[in-house]
Formats: sequence, C-alpha cells, structure tokens
Amino acid sequence: PITIIIGLKNEPIYAQVNKKKTGQVASPEEPIYAQVAKKVSAKIDQLNEATSAINRKIDRINKIASAGKGVGGFSGAGRSASPEPIYATIDFDEANQAG
Repeated sequence: PITIIIGLKNEPIYAQVNKKKTGQVASPEEPIYAQVAKKVSAKIDQLNEATSAINRKIDRINKIASAGKGVGGFSGAGRSASPEPIYATIDFDEANQAG
C-alpha cells in the first residue's frame, strides 16, 4: 500500500465570545461550539482537497509506471509485496488557507 503522511502546522482555533453585562440582552452570536465546528469542518474540507490532489498525482504515477510494463522503480506500486512508501507533507501557510 502507498503511505501518505500529511503534516500541518499547529494552529489554534479561535472563536468569539461576548460576555454580557448584568441586565443586558445576550448578543445573537453563534455559540462557541458552532463557531469551532465550522472552523474544524473548513479545515477538514481543506485537507480532503489536498488529499484528493495527492491521490490524483499518485494515480498518474501508477499509470505511467504500468505503461512501462515492469521498467522503472514505480512499476506495480501498491501491488507488490513490499512497495516503497511515498511520503507527502503538506504545509498550509497563510497564503494557502481557505476562508
């Protein structure tokens, strides 16, 4: 099997919480759990997109290797008894973040 390792920077998730003063009506903001859930969901979507891109590249490598009919180091990748793993680290910096 092909091993894919995806690494992320340690990123805190922030949510806004407004404290209400005594006698004041609570603001109509989303509960903190809903805010965090949206941000986590967005991060999961981002990872899924990156994983799909990696899988497309691996599929292309496998097609090229199978076209070589045994010639080359990637021949039969994912099917032999002890294939070499392919490692991919994805570093999401500020420029690549969604939202």
